[in-house]
Amino acid sequence: MIKFFRKIRYELMEQNKTTKYFKYAIGEIVLVVIGILIALQINNLNDQRKLKQQEQTYYCKIAEDLQVDIKNIDSSLITIDKRLESTERFLKNLLKIQKDKQVIFKDFLPTIRYYKFIPTKVAIEDITSSGKLETLKNPTFKKRILSHYTAQDNAQNIIDINYYKLVDKLFNVEKFTDFGFQEVPKYQNIFDTELQGLLSSTQWQQNPDDEIFIKIKDMMVLNMVQGEREKQLLKTIKTDAEELNNLLIENCN
Repeated sequence: MIKFFRKIRYELMEQNKTTKYFKYAIGEIVLVVIGILIALQINNLNDQRKLKQQEQTYYCKIAEDLQVDIKNIDSSLITIDKRLESTERFLKNLLKIQKDKQVIFKDFLPTIRYYKFIPTKVAIEDITSSGKLETLKNPTFKKRILSHYTAQDNAQNIIDINYYKLVDKLFNVEKFTDFGFQEVPKYQNIFDTELQGLLSSTQWQQNPDDEIFIKIKDMMVLNMVQGEREKQLLKTIKTDAEELNNLLIENCN
């Protein structure tokens, strides 16, 4: 094509047709400019297509994280229910005044151990840390996504604060030997028979006025209240995650 235009220019110059030559030259320049504009437009469209694909990929990845969160919340809710059952049984047995401490001890560890929900934030952290938040062009989706993770963080902070309060209550018991930690199932194997005898605990569980009795009772009451609060927070986050997941799934492909 270039050789063709060059040939025409030479012929016009040889024929001394200056006016036609200039008209032709201008026409050639216009064609070149049009060609450049078309190329730029095509390149721009390709860039926009790539950005759109990247945006949809991010929506898919966020949706995948949300699906993991939903499953983990379900697992956490199951263990919270079990924890609450153990706590309720512990309290009932405690308040019935037991001669045998093992009756209440069998439920002690299950009242404080459970599967803690830890959010999956791989996608959103990748987007924010890499400065690609502007890739999410849909303002509704962007606002919805950021709102979800903000609410999730707030709920997680409340859960953590409440859990630390519970741990503080446990350590506030202080008289661990008198309480009988060395007699709690699963801890017993740490202490041999001789040491068990030397570390004998008190019979605090038979005296409702005993300091340990009161502290343990209050701790278990707080445990039940906080457990129910944690369930409410997790269910709210789960509902929001399900709604956002459905929205993203419809638009990520």
